[in-house]
Amino acid sequence: MLLELLGVIALFFGLFFCGVGVLGVIRMPDALTRLHASGKVATLGLFGLLVGAALLMPAASLRILALGLFVLLTSPVATHAIAASVYRRQEILEELFEMRAEQVAMTITDVSGILSRSRIQDIIEAQQRSHRPSEGEPSAKDT
Repeated sequence: MLLELLGVIALFFGLFFCGVGVLGVIRMPDALTRLHASGKVATLGLFGLLVGAALLMPAASLRILALGLFVLLTSPVATHAIAASVYRRQEILEELFEMRAEQVAMTITDVSGILSRSRIQDIIEAQQRSHRPSEGEPSAKDT
């Protein structure tokens, strides 16, 4: 009876921390803080669930212990790999935005250097002349 009560308490402990981990993933502002919430809190929640399961099912205690050791060894490695990937992705995006800003600045500088204001005005006038009907052709008013 006491083991069952402790098992249920451990299960609720684990469920509480799993719930807090889910709220942390939803509420945190960026990927790295969400990863911290899921990595730390979910591991603690999982251990609460495993302890509760071991207390309620003593026959499966060895399997549960093996599962706990596996999670203890692999969870930090997986969290680190995801965090490193997010960090590299942020660096790549920053480099791309800097390169794009330099390209836009070069384009604006090149156009303003090549085309003087009078040359731009000549181009606009030529476009307007090409859209006007010539003297021998009927205009839109005549039809």
